[in-house]
Amino acid sequence: METENYISKFWTRIWSLLTDCIVLGVIGFIFGMLLQDFLVSIGKYGLIFGLTITVLYQTILNSKIGNGQTIGKRIFNIQVLDTEGNLIGIDKSFLRSLILSFPYFIANLPIPGLPELGVLNIIKTLILSSIVLGVIVIYIFNKQTRQSLHDLIAGTYVATIFRYEEHFKLRKISKFPFYILGGLITLMICISIYVSTLRIPQLKTALDIHAKISKLDGIINAGVTNNTSNINGEITHSLQLNLSVQNIPNNEIENDKIVKETIQTVLKNVPKVDDFDFIKVTLIRGFDIGIASQNTSKSVSQSPNAWRELLK
Repeated sequence: METENYISKFWTRIWSLLTDCIVLGVIGFIFGMLLQDFLVSIGKYGLIFGLTITVLYQTILNSKIGNGQTIGKRIFNIQVLDTEGNLIGIDKSFLRSLILSFPYFIANLPIPGLPELGVLNIIKTLILSSIVLGVIVIYIFNKQTRQSLHDLIAGTYVATIFRYEEHFKLRKISKFPFYILGGLITLMICISIYVSTLRIPQLKTALDIHAKISKLDGIINAGVTNNTSNINGEITHSLQLNLSVQNIPNNEIENDKIVKETIQTVLKNVPKVDDFDFIKVTLIRGFDIGIASQNTSKSVSQSPNAWRELLK
């Protein structure tokens, strides 16, 4: 019996996945509105909350309990089976869901206690991003069984529910998808090293100021970027400071205590700070749990000298 009679088609799984993303987005939005203050307070670690919802959803419904079908799979008449053609248990479904979801949610989540832009966090991001890339690349190029990385590790595949009853065996996949993946990961690492090498001075400045700003009271998360833009032949240099906070003041934010302390820290600690044409501060209140997000923000941009006048 030919395997192709049972394997879900490429676009059927894509549409099923998009449907599940919409379902999870609605669930995430509801939880986000109910627990908004809590999710704002934990900042980026809200991604763990989104990961938990996603893994529970996929684990339960893709197992025997859900007949191997999430809502998206049920709509498109496909289901998860093991390589012998049987529905899978909770343990195997959990492993499959964790491999699929964990790298996506945790790739940009900093390791507690370590600098967010530090070497270990960058290495962790590269590793988890490679797994996400692996899931995508192997699925696209594995035309024999349409098993992606999480299917291969868990020993599962996705089949159409309209199939013959005879026992069958999945064909062996080629090594081509893995060659493609290896090449793309190598390219990604090389580009990352090249860009980092070119921007070592900027990265060092960003790392130093990020570490100091992150310690200020009232800041949940901080982001620092050193930007250069060319508009109509005019080159401008700016320092962008994105600050996640619990509340945004209704009045002008340049008078806000957090903004003033941040600017004072920048003016005191950034070398050649007057080389920047502008220092822009954006206060952000919101949450991002991976499957849903919401935020509001206010920004103010001034030259270093203008900031000094405001701080007098």
